[in-house]
Amino acid sequence: MCQPETLRKRTRTSETQSSQPNGTTVGYALTTKVVSHHNTPNDAWVIYKGTVYDITLFLESHPGGADVLHDKLGTDITSLMQGEQQGSHTHSPFAYKLLAKYKIGHLVDADGGEAPDGNVDPVTGEQLVHWDQPILHQVGMLGEKYYRWIHSFPTTDHTVKMFTNDMIENLTKCPWYVPLVFWLPIMAFETAHYIHLVGGLSNISIPFALGLALLGSISWLLFEYSLHRFVFHMRTTGYYSNIFHFLIHGHHHITPMDFDRLVFPPVPALIVASPFWSLAPKLLGAHVGYPWLLGFAFGYLVYDMTHFWIHHAVPRNSFLKSQKRRHVHHHYFQHNVNYGISNPLFDYVFNTISEPS
Repeated sequence: MCQPETLRKRTRTSETQSSQPNGTTVGYALTTKVVSHHNTPNDAWVIYKGTVYDITLFLESHPGGADVLHDKLGTDITSLMQGEQQGSHTHSPFAYKLLAKYKIGHLVDADGGEAPDGNVDPVTGEQLVHWDQPILHQVGMLGEKYYRWIHSFPTTDHTVKMFTNDMIENLTKCPWYVPLVFWLPIMAFETAHYIHLVGGLSNISIPFALGLALLGSISWLLFEYSLHRFVFHMRTTGYYSNIFHFLIHGHHHITPMDFDRLVFPPVPALIVASPFWSLAPKLLGAHVGYPWLLGFAFGYLVYDMTHFWIHHAVPRNSFLKSQKRRHVHHHYFQHNVNYGISNPLFDYVFNTISEPS
C-alpha cells in the first residue's frame, strides 16, 4: 500500500496536445522515469532514438530469445540496436520496421531537458493535487481541470491512495479472481432455478437457449461499449461528478497498471446488474429471459477477465494480442478510441476503432 512519503515522490508527465481530425487528443508525453517502470516481460517498454515502444507482444518471437532482452526492458536500446554495445549486432531494416509496429509515444526528456509535470497547472504553476493529502476532495475541487488532469500522465509506481483510512482503502481493491468466485455460484443457482421454473431440462430447447445466451453476450458487448464510452469517459466538472468519475474510471487512467483495481468489485457490479437480473425474466419470460440473462452475465465475466489479462499477462492468442495492442493504444496514445475491451465489434460499428500502426 502506498504511504504518503511514496506519493510525494511521484514523477508526473503531461499530455501532448497533438490532435486528430476528429478532435481527439493524442498521446501522453512519456518520460524516461515512466518508461523505466515498464520493465517486466508482461509490461515491456523500451526507448529507441527518443521514441517509446511497447514490445510486450514481441518478446516471445524475438529471434535471439526473450531472455536476452529482459535486462534491457525499461531502458534506451538505441546503442544496442545499432550494434554499439559489446556482444550486440546491427539490425536489419526489417527489424526496425517490425519495431515500428509497437510504437506508443515519444520521450519528452530525450535530450536531457526537464519534462513537464502533469500535476502542475500550466497557467498558475500550482500543484493540482497533493499526494500526501486525501485525494478525493482535491479531485472534486479540480473542476474543469479534472478531465485534462486524468489524461495527462500515467503514474510510475502504478497505484494511488484514495483514502487515508487503510480499511476503507482496501475496500477499493479487488483481486482478479473475486468476480469469478462471486458470480459463478450465482449463475449456477440461477441456471438451476431456470430449469426448475420451466419444469425440467426436457422442456428446454438447447439450441434455442444457446442462441439466446449468445444474444445476451452480444447485448453485453453493446452495454460494455456504451458504459465505457459514455459513462467511464464522460467529461465532468462538478465536485461530486469528478469524485464519482475518479472512483469508477478516472483512477484507472492515472494508474493503468494497478494490479488490484482492474476488475469490477462485486458490490458495485451487483448494483449495476440488479435491474437486468430482476427485469429480464419478468419482461421476457423464463424461457427467454434466463438464457439471455446468463449469456449477459457470461459476457461480463469475459470482460473482467479479458481486461485483467490484457493488462497483466502476455496473451498467446492472436485475438487477445490484438486486443492488448488496441487497449494499450487507448491508454497511452488516444483515449477517445477503442472502447471495446472484450471485443472490438461495436468500435467497428460506431467507427471508434483505431488500429495501432
